[in-house]
Amino acid sequence: MSNLKKWDVKSLQKIDSIPQYWESLKPQSDIGTALEDSWKKKVEFIDEISVQNNVVVFLYNIYTNRFLYMSDKLKVLSGLDPSLYIAENGMEYSLSRAHPNHLGPALELNHRFIKYCSEKNIQDYRTVSVCINYLYKNGKDQYEQVLQRAIILEVDENKRPSLGLSFIHYVGHIKKQDSVGGVFYTPDDVIIIDYNVEKKCFEPQKSVSDQEKKVLQLLAQGLDTKTIAKNLSISPHTVNTHRRNLIKKTSCIDTTGVVAFAKLIDLI
Repeated sequence: MSNLKKWDVKSLQKIDSIPQYWESLKPQSDIGTALEDSWKKKVEFIDEISVQNNVVVFLYNIYTNRFLYMSDKLKVLSGLDPSLYIAENGMEYSLSRAHPNHLGPALELNHRFIKYCSEKNIQDYRTVSVCINYLYKNGKDQYEQVLQRAIILEVDENKRPSLGLSFIHYVGHIKKQDSVGGVFYTPDDVIIIDYNVEKKCFEPQKSVSDQEKKVLQLLAQGLDTKTIAKNLSISPHTVNTHRRNLIKKTSCIDTTGVVAFAKLIDLI
């Protein structure tokens, strides 16, 4: 197997290249079976989350790249068999179903998130999350726009993530087609990073301002432009500017999509 360069997205179209690339991103120690077993006992609770929220939920060991649990909602919502994911080669199977042009950027965004948390000296990974949207092939071999929101459940002695929980939402109705990008959410920052598929590069990172968050919260309450302007003591023109900026920053199709997206990532 040839060595992969960090940006060699084209090579990732070959399934036999995926494990080595993934291997380069993950830590090199294990969390032990005791911790795995303790979370497996919570499967009933995790499955309840999946059913109530109509989303796919999965538990995974970050060190071994193994799925420990995959909710049955996967079969209902996408027509894929959950047992294929918890098999020995489950992670490779999952990565192979991501769009070839989206897989490399999605993995890199995950890597950037870990680096970002390290640079910011995040003490508790459970206070942060990363959301990555990309195209994923369903059971009918059709690509759908999905949003994967990952949270960290456990960290090791070096405070590196060791066990994660992810929620998968279908977002084709709110996100622009063929968009791929990520949102890093921390108590202090909301960082948005998009990947330009045509230019094959990441766009400069964007953030959501405090004023934009206020506008977003009021939009979520169903208020119109004039009412929002009055509440924030700004002009209707400024409100509309914030709306347009939020749509552009999040790569959503309209304001309704922005509000729905913000709720999925716990921004509002």
